[in-house]
Amino acid sequence: GYWWRVGKWIASGECKAFSLFPCILFLLGAVGIFFAEQIHAYFMYLVLGVLVVALGVAMAYRKKRPLHIPDFFDIVDGLSARKPYNALFYFLLFAVLLINNLSLIWGMEASLLEKLSVFLGRAFTQGVVVGVCFLLVELAMRAAPRYLRWTPWLVVALLPLLIVLDQVLGVMWNRALMHVVNSLTSSGKLDLAVELKTSGLDVGPLGAWLIVLGIFALALLLSAILCFLSRRFKMELSLRRAMFIIFVCWLGVVAEQAIGSKWKKMESWQEEHKRFALHLGVITPPEGLGVYRVSFYDGKSEFHGVIPPLEKKPDVFIFMLESTRADAIRSDVAPFLTRFRDEESQPFKNTWSASNATHLSWFGFFHSRVPIFWRSAQESISDRESFSGAIPLQRIKQAGYQIEVRAVCDFEYKNFGFSNFGYKNNLAVVLEQANDDVPEFSKLNVGERERITFEKLRKATLARPEGGGFYYTALDSPHYNYYWHKDFKPPFMDYDKDTRFPLNPTEEDVQRIVHRYWNAVAWVDSEIKSFCDFLKEQGRYDESIIIVTGDHGEEFQEQGSWFHCSSLRPEQTRVPILIKWPLSMGRGMAQEDVSHLDVMPSLMYALGLPQAAIRGLAGRNLLTSAEPATVISSTAYVGKTGEAMVLRRAGYEAVFYWHKYWEAQVPTEVVLQSITGPDGERIKLKNPTPSAYAKELKHLFPDAFDRFLKSLEALPR
Repeated sequence: GYWWRVGKWIASGECKAFSLFPCILFLLGAVGIFFAEQIHAYFMYLVLGVLVVALGVAMAYRKKRPLHIPDFFDIVDGLSARKPYNALFYFLLFAVLLINNLSLIWGMEASLLEKLSVFLGRAFTQGVVVGVCFLLVELAMRAAPRYLRWTPWLVVALLPLLIVLDQVLGVMWNRALMHVVNSLTSSGKLDLAVELKTSGLDVGPLGAWLIVLGIFALALLLSAILCFLSRRFKMELSLRRAMFIIFVCWLGVVAEQAIGSKWKKMESWQEEHKRFALHLGVITPPEGLGVYRVSFYDGKSEFHGVIPPLEKKPDVFIFMLESTRADAIRSDVAPFLTRFRDEESQPFKNTWSASNATHLSWFGFFHSRVPIFWRSAQESISDRESFSGAIPLQRIKQAGYQIEVRAVCDFEYKNFGFSNFGYKNNLAVVLEQANDDVPEFSKLNVGERERITFEKLRKATLARPEGGGFYYTALDSPHYNYYWHKDFKPPFMDYDKDTRFPLNPTEEDVQRIVHRYWNAVAWVDSEIKSFCDFLKEQGRYDESIIIVTGDHGEEFQEQGSWFHCSSLRPEQTRVPILIKWPLSMGRGMAQEDVSHLDVMPSLMYALGLPQAAIRGLAGRNLLTSAEPATVISSTAYVGKTGEAMVLRRAGYEAVFYWHKYWEAQVPTEVVLQSITGPDGERIKLKNPTPSAYAKELKHLFPDAFDRFLKSLEALPR
């Protein structure tokens, strides 16, 4: 806009030829948004060329008049001029921002007086935000040609709807909209249709873009109506008055923070800064219990030798149950798996997922690495077509196993098929999933897919002699919307029929949704029982290794939200890990804390692979030691709890956070938020320095510094 003003000034008035160039730039902007990857190498040169040519055109058509140089009084007059503006829209924007903040303040663990102080500070903050928004829009509109003055509203009009969406995500998912958006491209690209599909809304690419266009249309319509009403009531404002209001609001922010820092509890002050991303004051509280420079063991086996073929190769059957919580394995929901756990599996007290998201948990499970390495592991693959998947699976294949992978979901989401099983059939002789390669399979509902998948698994088992088969089966029924086969009679008849998720549910609402979830788990339980009965009939059950686990849990409002991907609390990370070893090995020793990361090292040991092939993995061998051990969960999906990584051992828990966690990069600095004991109370040291807390961590989680944390150095506050 101001480039156009400069050109118009050079031309000494209106110039029709020059007026075409703002339209050209607008079109270039649209092209740049939708085709950025294809044109990024030349785009800026093209834009620069248009700018230079346009100014040349302005010079060529310049009228022979003296140039008027704006002076100080011209600027003052421009700032003082009162002009109509969309006042009602900005009032609406301020209101929805304040309501959004109020819901976050209400959930804080703070006194009423502290909450009132925070609310006052946020009111001043949002006054600054709305004022700056007004300034930017007005400056853009006053600069641009009349026929392009609507363009800022393509963005600004969306703000109230986006804030409402942020509110909804906070209530349902305990995640802010900004965090959700940041995480959508963590794999390097955005596929809107796939993202919606994984959220239970299968609309296809066209439907996804129609939803986006519908949101834009609704936002523009709302802002246009408010603009009409504002002009009807002749609401006007000058830029000078707006700047004065912004300055007064900023002074209010600084005053509230300065006064509040003298009397608020440190925990309340820290929670305020954790809950809100934008802080405009000059005073900030120290972060957590301390900030630390950290480095991690990468969890990769350095073994480069030859894996000798195994003489004895028991069949291995692994079942990954989507979104299955440990407490769903109970006699009235999953009777077979309950008995399987209590009578045949290795005894585990607490069992934890590697993360609260599928792709991160699968990475931790198959690679036996902390999920913080998920993104860097993918980016380190130099030749995609030669990649053969997780190293533990490669070692098992080298030992003489044939790997077969079947899933009723699509492996494309976040590359979680490729990152574990490699390119096409480099690792697995069978790789089946529900995607465009198998269109007839993808058209079936989840229950029908699972029944067909089990039939294929039976046929594959019969097609080869006993031993040497590694069969991985991923089941999706316990993923919302929670499914089962139409022929299955669910045990809980009072269930939610349309999987709605109300924002303010009653206990009855929650229970009906939980019943639907339990029905889905019950269906999967019945199918696994049927398959195990088949193995028994074939005489192949006793000496087979059977592993059943969930990729992550599922929350039903225990922490104030639905689903998963928003917390590392037990509702989303405590999953069943059931391992039945061959009858000749016995059940195995009892363990207190067990993680996804421990499964592959234990399996490789049980199969008889060389110890050197296991050494270096982050997980531990569950068959050789029953000493209390640390488990770790990490995520790129942090909700209101602010937990990016959790260490757990013998009832103790340490919670960490780091900035830009959504980038899924390995952090170099972390914040220790809290340490809690078995009684759930926070541990507070008499000498509460970061160094003292680092020493306490090494005391409570000693093996974490042998397998996960290479170094942890306290930084000065």
